[in-house]
Amino acid sequence: MAANPITNNKTANRPARKITTYDLVIGLLAIFSLIILIPLHFGNLSQSDQIVLIVLEDSLCAVFLFDFFRSLRLAPNKWGYFLKGGGWLDLLGSIPLSAFAIFRVARLFRIIRLLRKMTGGELRRILTRRLAQSTLLFTLVIALFLIFTISWIVLRAEQNAPGANIKTYHEAVWWAFVTITTVGYGDYYPVTGVGQSMAIILMFFGLGIIGVLSSFLASTFISLQSRRKAKVEGEKQNDEDEDNDEDETSNLEAELAAMKAELAAIKQLLEQHYQVQ
Repeated sequence: MAANPITNNKTANRPARKITTYDLVIGLLAIFSLIILIPLHFGNLSQSDQIVLIVLEDSLCAVFLFDFFRSLRLAPNKWGYFLKGGGWLDLLGSIPLSAFAIFRVARLFRIIRLLRKMTGGELRRILTRRLAQSTLLFTLVIALFLIFTISWIVLRAEQNAPGANIKTYHEAVWWAFVTITTVGYGDYYPVTGVGQSMAIILMFFGLGIIGVLSSFLASTFISLQSRRKAKVEGEKQNDEDEDNDEDETSNLEAELAAMKAELAAIKQLLEQHYQVQ
């Protein structure tokens, strides 16, 4: 059966989905997930430390699975995306098994190919189109990277230090989360110079996270308030337009009634005139 040329032309001329900040963040998470595999396979970790990285790996797989279904939903040709667009690679890369993690490279390579075709101005427009959201996403990714990287550095520095209380990777990650969120329980703390230096980095970055989150929430609330105000003003304008239409209709009806009265008067005068004759 011959293919429909009109359908083929529409498919060929259909613009490809543009890369967004969300796609860049997914690419960064794919890099991070591949980095996690290094200590899992080559690091001499205890069972509790492996559990921390496995939980993180499974969480990233859930994000990648969400990204797969999102891409499938947005794809104009579902089977085309799944078979020829690398969707099956995305699905395999979302399986929470380290043996399938290598398939996440395909998602990363696609983003790199798209970035190579883009100019600096186009990339700048992507990052600044929704500045608050882009800043929040990149800040959260960097925070995630810092937490698990600095935790590893602090563990190596503190593990065999005299008087140290951070002995496992689980304890180091807990300390990093508490520090970067500026909670500061004080149950774990570094005693070495390297550990305290890393703590300072997390503290300063934690203050930045709070600032970014506050600005994002403020921007979101202002945007919602602006849209709500615009909606109310639009409804008010529609009501005014309807009132004006009703006034115009009333005026027209009054003019028509006046014209009918004049015509009736003229008709009466004409009848009287003919009767006199």
